[in-house]
Amino acid sequence: MSYRKSKHVKSHISGAADKSEIAKFLDKRIYELRSRKSQREIAKEIGFPNDNFISMLKSGKAKVPLDRVVSIAKALESDPRALFLLALLQDGNEKDRAAFQEIMSEFSENEREIIGAIRKFSNGADPKMSVLFRRILRALFGGAGGQKSVEDGPTG
Repeated sequence: MSYRKSKHVKSHISGAADKSEIAKFLDKRIYELRSRKSQREIAKEIGFPNDNFISMLKSGKAKVPLDRVVSIAKALESDPRALFLLALLQDGNEKDRAAFQEIMSEFSENEREIIGAIRKFSNGADPKMSVLFRRILRALFGGAGGQKSVEDGPTG
């Protein structure tokens, strides 16, 4: 059953308009992981004593504490930087988010667009570099002419 067609999502659609982007992301990501780990297990991985606070985060009734972003991202198998940027938005800090991106980014606007597409098509997951992915990138952008270089890194 696809995520969009499930009863779980339909129950959240009516309240989705007033939820923050991070609450929507958390709700969706926890739903996607449901076959591998429970909400209680996720809470435990983050360091929360029970899953009540997770429910409050998903509903938007509580804000994601910035000091928990890394542990939340790890438990949700997501990119901590992207989650941090969403957390910056929850207080209406769009200007702070833009400043953070500008100051902390080592990537060009084009590279950020490519990374954004990867995040979009991976549903916010943090996909690992694979041999196939590396070959696709080399085919798209050229590279070491088939020779393994230091930049190739491990082939996980």
